[in-house]
Amino acid sequence: MTVKEVFELRREGKIEEAYQTILPMYKVHHGKYTTLAMFWCAVDMMKLLLSRATSNDTESLHALAEAEKIYLSLQHLYPNLRDDDGVCQQTLLNLGEALKTTRLRVQ
Repeated sequence: MTVKEVFELRREGKIEEAYQTILPMYKVHHGKYTTLAMFWCAVDMMKLLLSRATSNDTESLHALAEAEKIYLSLQHLYPNLRDDDGVCQQTLLNLGEALKTTRLRVQ
């Protein structure tokens, strides 16, 4: 599968499939578009996980923990990303706030 096809999966709303597809691609190649795809698929996946964290039950807490891991990965990925317009940086800031809000709500 290509990076272009990963972006197509995102457009189709196949968030988990896109994320699972880009992970092995990114492990072996950190090019401009692969890195962008990894970033946006991880953003989508984190948002999905946060939406699943609705209470303090086991499933919600697991989703929150996975979202936290993705957030840390996004912070490590960001310096390798070209972000001339600051959209990715603002997205990270927004995700950080969403993570804080979700933590307060479920714990």
